[in-house]
Amino acid sequence: MRTLAGGGTLIAPSITDRLLRAMRTSPKPAGTEEVDVQELTEREIEVLRLVAEGYGNRQISEIVHLAEGTVKNHLSAILMKLGARDRMNAVLRALREGLLG
Repeated sequence: MRTLAGGGTLIAPSITDRLLRAMRTSPKPAGTEEVDVQELTEREIEVLRLVAEGYGNRQISEIVHLAEGTVKNHLSAILMKLGARDRMNAVLRALREGLLG
């Protein structure tokens, strides 16, 4: 409830696990445009990993000891570099490109 009230998102771990397995084993669909991935900074990758774990901006800011506005700036840079339209799309693209390990 707190996560959602704070503007975060919540995905059940069982769904996240299935999604990650599917992304690792599924071929790219026909017609999927290639992502011209620019190198993300270590901090951007750290923020993106926390997004992938389901944390909201406020929680991420507390974990990495940054202002919430700075986390938002990192997320904007991540979306731009990955050519993603939202947080979930950024996580999926990063997984597809092997950026999250």
